[in-house]
Amino acid sequence: MGFQKEVFNTKNFDKVLAYRDSEKELLDLFELSFGHRMPIELWRWKYRGLDVLGTLLKNKNTPVAFFGGMPRAVYFLGVAQLAVQIGDVMVHPRARGLLLRKGAFFQVTSFFLECFLGKDKKYPVAYGFPHLKHLRLAEHLGLYKRVGELKSVSWEPLNSLPKWHYKIREFDINKAHLVDQLWCQMAEGLVDQVVGVRDWAYVKYRYLEHPTIKYQLFLVLSRFNASPVGLLIIRVYDDEVELIDLVASQRQVPVLIESFRRIAINSGKQKAFAWITAHHATLFAGESGVIDETGIMIPCNSWTEGVTQDELIDRWWLMGGDSDFK
Repeated sequence: MGFQKEVFNTKNFDKVLAYRDSEKELLDLFELSFGHRMPIELWRWKYRGLDVLGTLLKNKNTPVAFFGGMPRAVYFLGVAQLAVQIGDVMVHPRARGLLLRKGAFFQVTSFFLECFLGKDKKYPVAYGFPHLKHLRLAEHLGLYKRVGELKSVSWEPLNSLPKWHYKIREFDINKAHLVDQLWCQMAEGLVDQVVGVRDWAYVKYRYLEHPTIKYQLFLVLSRFNASPVGLLIIRVYDDEVELIDLVASQRQVPVLIESFRRIAINSGKQKAFAWITAHHATLFAGESGVIDETGIMIPCNSWTEGVTQDELIDRWWLMGGDSDFK
């Protein structure tokens, strides 16, 4: 009972940076907040190489809220920048009732934005994947504005042979240099967008070194000269298969979706789908795909001076693999 009163007493809130040695108390807070414990190897993979993991709100040394940030290299309208992916935003169950600017969520979020995000700060731009309800709360508090949303595009698996001028091969690590080649082609076609770097170093870290999830990687190649068309990253679930990510020029997306659907039929699943930002969904859907809501929004920082909502509306290229939870 005493603890509950202390948590809600905002006069006792203390805003601090969360350092690497806060690992145990942050994992404890995660378990309290979400009802399950994150594997320690996953936590360390996500925050690898960081001394400061985010911002932490304490109440007399008891962790109350955390706001995590993971650096991500991006191309911002064709210019290399360092963005931050927001993740593991959590509030102790006993500190969730106060949704005003005195509350735990506002305190820990605004502190992160003031420390790290905006003009002349470490990160000029951030992205995350809040559900609509959480985005509306952040909008109400003046922290975020909406700049996009994620759609789910689904297809039936395709039971036919590949077009004769393309071939699909499981990814061979000896072909790693082709990923860099494909990323250059992709970046050249997205100079008016904000897109996370998808070079070999990133693909290796994100998909081959993930501590808890096994992904399948496939190269689509030309039969004429074996030149790369695109890289597909796939995750198989119990009853469906997801195109988690791809690395390719936009003009090759229809070919890659067709290839993905053919791979999906071999998995024995009845549904194939991908997440993609809304303004790219029609490109992914083509004539046979179905576009559905995910309820996941793309926010931008509106609390500190920096990149504006107008500059970011419908500018992000984001897929499921850009998240830290797929």
